[in-house]
Amino acid sequence: MAMVVDAIAGKLVERLTAAVEAKAIMILGVKEELQRLQRRMRRIGHVLKDAEKRSIQDESIKGWITELKDFMYDADDIIDRCMHEGTKILQEQEVHESSTSFTVCCGKLSPFSCVQSLRFRHAIANDIKSLNDRLEEISKDKESFKLESSKSIDANAPSEVTKHRHSSSLLESDVVGSDIRDNSRRLVELLIKENEQKCCVFSIVGMGGIGKTTLAQLIYNDPKIKNNFLVTSWNCVSKLSDDTELLKEIIRNCNGDYGKSTTIAELQLKLKDTIYDKHFFLVLDDVWDSHKWLDLLKTPVESGAAKIRVLVTTRDENVARLIGAIDNIHRVKKLTTDSGWELCKKVFTGRNLEGMESLRDIGMQIVEKCDGLPLAIKVIAGVLMTKDYSRREWETVLENDAWNGRGLPEDIHIALYISYEALPSSLKQCFLHCSLCTAANRRLQLIDLVREWIAEGYVKIEKNALMEDTAEDYYKELIKRSFLQPSTYDAADNSVCTIHDLLRRLAQFLAQDENFYGDPEEANLNSTGTKLRRLAISSTKEIVGLPQVILEQKCLRTLYLSHTSSCLDMNLIGRFTLLRALILNGEMIKHVPHNIQDLVHLRLLDLDHTQIHELPYSIGNLTNLQFLTLADCQSLHSLPKSITKLCNLRCLDLEGSSVNHVPKGIGKLENLNDLEGFVTGDGVDGDDRVQEGCDLGELQSLNNLRRITIKELERAKEGSSVFSTKQRLKLLQLSCTPQSKRENLQAYTEQETSRIEQVFDGLCPPSCLEELRINGFFGSRYPSWMSSTSVHTCLADLINLVLFDCTSCPRLPSLGQLPHLKYLKIHGATAVVSIGDEFLGSGVKQGNRKRPTAFPKLEYLIMRNMPNWEEWSLTGEDNNEKESSKLLHFPPLKQLSLDWCPKLRALPKDLDQASIKELFIKGDDSLEAVEDMPSLTEWLVITDNKNLSRVSNLPALEKLVVDNCPMLKNVEKLDSLQSLRLYDEKSNSLPEWLIDFLREKQQSTFDDDQFQLYLYITVEALEGCLRESPTWSVLEQVPRISASATLYNQNKYVKYDKATSSYDTNLHE
Repeated sequence: MAMVVDAIAGKLVERLTAAVEAKAIMILGVKEELQRLQRRMRRIGHVLKDAEKRSIQDESIKGWITELKDFMYDADDIIDRCMHEGTKILQEQEVHESSTSFTVCCGKLSPFSCVQSLRFRHAIANDIKSLNDRLEEISKDKESFKLESSKSIDANAPSEVTKHRHSSSLLESDVVGSDIRDNSRRLVELLIKENEQKCCVFSIVGMGGIGKTTLAQLIYNDPKIKNNFLVTSWNCVSKLSDDTELLKEIIRNCNGDYGKSTTIAELQLKLKDTIYDKHFFLVLDDVWDSHKWLDLLKTPVESGAAKIRVLVTTRDENVARLIGAIDNIHRVKKLTTDSGWELCKKVFTGRNLEGMESLRDIGMQIVEKCDGLPLAIKVIAGVLMTKDYSRREWETVLENDAWNGRGLPEDIHIALYISYEALPSSLKQCFLHCSLCTAANRRLQLIDLVREWIAEGYVKIEKNALMEDTAEDYYKELIKRSFLQPSTYDAADNSVCTIHDLLRRLAQFLAQDENFYGDPEEANLNSTGTKLRRLAISSTKEIVGLPQVILEQKCLRTLYLSHTSSCLDMNLIGRFTLLRALILNGEMIKHVPHNIQDLVHLRLLDLDHTQIHELPYSIGNLTNLQFLTLADCQSLHSLPKSITKLCNLRCLDLEGSSVNHVPKGIGKLENLNDLEGFVTGDGVDGDDRVQEGCDLGELQSLNNLRRITIKELERAKEGSSVFSTKQRLKLLQLSCTPQSKRENLQAYTEQETSRIEQVFDGLCPPSCLEELRINGFFGSRYPSWMSSTSVHTCLADLINLVLFDCTSCPRLPSLGQLPHLKYLKIHGATAVVSIGDEFLGSGVKQGNRKRPTAFPKLEYLIMRNMPNWEEWSLTGEDNNEKESSKLLHFPPLKQLSLDWCPKLRALPKDLDQASIKELFIKGDDSLEAVEDMPSLTEWLVITDNKNLSRVSNLPALEKLVVDNCPMLKNVEKLDSLQSLRLYDEKSNSLPEWLIDFLREKQQSTFDDDQFQLYLYITVEALEGCLRESPTWSVLEQVPRISASATLYNQNKYVKYDKATSSYDTNLHE
């Protein structure tokens, strides 16, 4: 199956249209030949949609498409050569125009350059003529296929659905019907049920796309699982997943730190220590062989945790049996047609469902063709969503010839291909590119996909829009159509997603002639007549070799070697002179290929996390380069001056690197829109020679800036107003070096403090900014643009704000005046003693009849590590006179976290106005009470609070967690509480407050049988849970109890269920 030929043709025509008007082309004298090529490509492009559709079943058309596609790649390469050489000539003209020391000919070039230019012009003119001749032959051959013509080949823009549909449907539930919920409840009960076996393995088995992962997610997120297991880990496993990366991921998920451990043995030991003596729930999703559990994880997990439950999803029941789930296998059934229709409607959430119901009969027939597979139903619903509510439109889907399934592998449902076929051409290309994603976890980063799609030329250039914004729209559209799934475990903003294994398999099949993921020495490349264009290397070998056929073709456009223990001969890379994207990540990469300057087509050079020490000066020859990423290159200390010649550069990412200056002249790169890790001022090169660096003023000319992060701002000599006019700026991070990381821990002087305040005053962002981070600011006041009179206008569109280690500012800004702020984190504000009405400001007006509201859209408020904070008030001292007393506060607040604020004496009295769902309080040693919060609903988690004595009058609270609060005496008036979890590994008896609270509950709300008590206590306290204990008369009225303790590395427990009168313990066994 060929790549998306009509999209490639559309992009080629677009490039030709732009090229014929470019100065770099005009100076070469090849405009007429390129115009001839442009006209022929437009004519031939009209039949390409039909040709691609028919090629899946017609080998002759497939061969014709392959020939045309090879031609178009060659044409694209020639345009690149013309632009590159023409740009060099123009740059040399600029040099010689300002010099009188050269004798010039050919207009304004030196004699040598003139000769070189004439040679190239002659050669390139012949190459373009040959291309035109080839295209004429290809065009003649198409006549025998009788292909249908379409209106246009310009199919790069997503359908109109992108422009008018709401984005709120990105995270839709896949749960439909009662069966999956019943199965989830049943399996949860089996998983939490006490068992003599320390380790039990359960398995969910079924064919691909049938809903195994959805069921496992429902189980994993069940509150009973969270209540019964202190540590949990969700892990996606696959055929090619790396063992060391899997171990690292599990350790991270369990809040552990693997440090510098790299070998399997070291990581297994770290895993054992991380989960030692804890209850552990492990999910292994999409397992293909038993090795991952039996040989890699079983020993460290069983030797570490006190109680283990493992849930495995797999397509192969034999794998489930080998792993040990012989008696605990659940086989997933296909959806009924009615349940399938309900799932289809869920994809349409937020749209007119009445119109959809009028087409129910056709919709049910389409659902029946999906054979009860949820994945197939979801993606076909994505197709229906782009259609009008008309019988004719839906019948075109129902009657699609592709339902016969000819030409597809048996394991790929035809509904997936029909959904792919309905994608706009540019989205097809972007989706097929995902065939190169890492199979180990299938996680895809938005920022990486955007860069790679642009580098490959998949993204259309839209008027008045950056390609990065357009690419993000493509990404969102693929999510809406269910080709990508947001990963809620990684990021709440959908910046990380996954791809279902079957969809990845479809992408691999459709792109198999051009894309390959895996060990290249295992690729069967000789059996195909097309040329490999994209290679993502994944191998367990120490040194990876490339087959001779790849070296001879020299057609690679993308080469990807990422985070692997394998090494590749860097000298080979220079042979692939047509590369558009070169991604070399990981510590095994020590140097850049010496002939990097020959890769003149390169758009993306990603060297993140490598151990390179320098970039060659010759990198300036890569005038087509758009993305240069050097994140976390900690051995890299300087950049060559020649990067200022990269006239097409869109992104320079130095975040986390040791680069000590950015060469002067960066302001000339007018396309630069993403600049991360920028440092101002002079620096030194690798030979310790002083090099002139950029100052802040040079950023003034970068009008397309979209993201910028600046570090070491204390080096700035003076302030500069460089951001206020940047109307595309979305993210701004301003950082200073904290005193703890300065040489000799040297404190900042008064002069330095005054200067940094002036510097920050000048860095006022535009009102369109959406995300602001200020790190390590050591001024005594926040910037003037954050004052109460300016903040609401200067930061009018701000959504996310982080103030990190601003240690010298005693007063917080009036952030309550920000109308769109959703996320606020304040960390390390050590100078703050009191927070009052200045924090709220005058609020935001909500209309003439409504009271103004402080923080009208804030959902997350995190206050952390504020050791001197004592008082928090929302009204000030005199409620009658303070304007703040008239404000509403935090109406949509979902989560409030107050961590390590040891002097905070009390929560503000008017916090009851906020509809808080989750309240987390940790290490607040002066806090004595959490009370009178009628709107707190879901969670209260109190941890390590030494003097907390009272939790009272929280009538809507559902779940309470108490961990190491030794002075707690009174817990009362929690009328809606359904779950109470106590962690106390010091006391020898059950706390009195718990017994008193249970007596209170017994008299009021135990009748609903919803309440559950979870105790993680000492063995001595566990004795108090036995039937013969004095407290049993109270405990036996509790609907459900799960109590556990550890004795000599063994789990001891008491389990009780009042409804069934079941009682079980192993305490005296």
